[in-house]
Amino acid sequence: MIPPSFIDDLLQRVDVADVVGQYVSLKKSGANYSGLCPFHTEKSPSFTVSPTKQFYHCFGCGAHGTAVGFLMEHLGLSFPQSVEELANRVGLQVPQEVNSANAQADSSDRQAKSDLKSRLHSHLLEAARYYQRRLKDSPQAIDYLKGRGISGETAKRFHIGYAPAGWQGLQSVFSDYSNPELEQAGLVIAGQGESAEGQVVEAKRYDRFRNRIMFPILSPRGEVIGFGARAMGDEQPKYLNSPETPVFSKGSGLYGLYEARAAIRDAGEVWVVEGYMDVVMLSQFGLGQAVATLGTATTEEHLRLLSRQSGRLVFMFDGDTAGRKAAARALETSLAFASEKFQIRFAFLPQGHDPDSLARQKGKEAVEEAARSATALSEFVLQHAADDQDLRLAEGRAAAAAQVRRLFALMPNSELKRQILLQACQRFQVDPSSLGVASARSNQTSLRPKPRQGRPASGGAIAGLPASKTFSLGDRLLQFLVRCPAWLDDIAQHPDARRILGALSEAQQAVYSFIQDNRSRAGFAGLFEAAAQQSDSLAMQLFKSLARPDPGIDDLLEDSASEEARREFERLQNRLLLAALQRESDELTAVANPDALQKLRQLHQRMVDLKQSLIQ
Repeated sequence: MIPPSFIDDLLQRVDVADVVGQYVSLKKSGANYSGLCPFHTEKSPSFTVSPTKQFYHCFGCGAHGTAVGFLMEHLGLSFPQSVEELANRVGLQVPQEVNSANAQADSSDRQAKSDLKSRLHSHLLEAARYYQRRLKDSPQAIDYLKGRGISGETAKRFHIGYAPAGWQGLQSVFSDYSNPELEQAGLVIAGQGESAEGQVVEAKRYDRFRNRIMFPILSPRGEVIGFGARAMGDEQPKYLNSPETPVFSKGSGLYGLYEARAAIRDAGEVWVVEGYMDVVMLSQFGLGQAVATLGTATTEEHLRLLSRQSGRLVFMFDGDTAGRKAAARALETSLAFASEKFQIRFAFLPQGHDPDSLARQKGKEAVEEAARSATALSEFVLQHAADDQDLRLAEGRAAAAAQVRRLFALMPNSELKRQILLQACQRFQVDPSSLGVASARSNQTSLRPKPRQGRPASGGAIAGLPASKTFSLGDRLLQFLVRCPAWLDDIAQHPDARRILGALSEAQQAVYSFIQDNRSRAGFAGLFEAAAQQSDSLAMQLFKSLARPDPGIDDLLEDSASEEARREFERLQNRLLLAALQRESDELTAVANPDALQKLRQLHQRMVDLKQSLIQ
């Protein structure tokens, strides 16, 4: 476990504007920076970064967090990976809290795995440099790339190389060719033989990749994690990928993603193609927003990664039967991610063409037109359901409806799902109940999109919390405390602190206690990261809502010692106190005895005084 104190120190050392600025074009806007949001497609900037609070927020899609959270969302890193990445940037070593012998063993194991991955990355990088150097020495490889239309500049941009035909070419790179880590990195194969005693022993070691064009595969952070190797002749297999290793998995990696990040942001969408050469050639034609899966069908892990890059995704498939089948598989995997915020489309290229050949023979415009005319997921669902069915017949419509019902089960409840439901009912002439839904009208509420996990529903309301006047006052008070935890002392020293806190809702009281327990964390960013490590409770949802940028408060607090901000905070305390006194007054009114009457008079006088102070 990473100590919270280290997270606080790290967030104080890194500049969130510098971190975000590596991936987003930011412009100074007053005390903050603004730019186009990297998490959804937009034309006008709604994404802000606050260096003073070390926090980013998008007013369009609600994405928000610290530098740690940004790397997790944008690069798909885990929390420890994100912390490690930031620590490396500022020259810090990530410590681990050790609470027991088992924890110490787990920590040592994690460290050993991390160290191994670092060494494997280093081996792979050395191999990539070697292959790139050897490309210059191979007229055959150079002629092949020229024949495919790839320029020297493009080859350099994608670090394309050549693996010589010899069996142990990498021996000139690694002094210890017998190092088992070369095998773990997928660079070397250790053959097996049999001893005189009949035991299996290691035989000759040899390079995995020989006489092939080499395409290094990079992680979202730019580390070499594996290779795609293409034969130049009729050798089989035509493409040979790195095996599964501690740093490489075909089901989660995407070729060209690291190189495509800027182009994806500029284009506002990401294209998924099937081959490395498609990615390279499209980039050469100025269409750098393409990535490729690594010889596998699209997986959920791919879609999670892609959804972080852009709000629009276009799959590109050959127009033949095989391409249609591949598109159908991609559709079914995509349904779990489909929503009005993540638009997915399917482009089918002219017969006999892949993106590479279409760009070379018909030009950039032909590929762009294919992307523009791509079929929306909402329509492709219905087309796929109706495949091979005669919709003029009741039997055909019934079979299509059954297929839609199966596909609907793969989709989350959302407005998009509701709209597809309405279209399906009309096209297949069925009642919503035939599709597993009670009715389009009665199900409208249940199909309404749920708020993104860890964020409040639109409009700032939190499901399950009362939207009363007292709740609004409590929210406002807590917004100040989220930004200025030291102001907790003002409430603690208030003579009616018990009543003020009693006027808060249960969730608000939980947020107050959380701020109190974590007030030692370094500022706003540290407090937010502490919240990010909590379970997604109602209180933590409320905290994240309160942490969102609010010009009304943020402008007031530009100077934390501002007298106006202090006065507003004091007024909020008094208004909450007034609400608490009013509740006590209502309770005493129902009690008929002299003592209650005397207390009621005192309460009313106190309330009059408070109201008078509030209007001054």
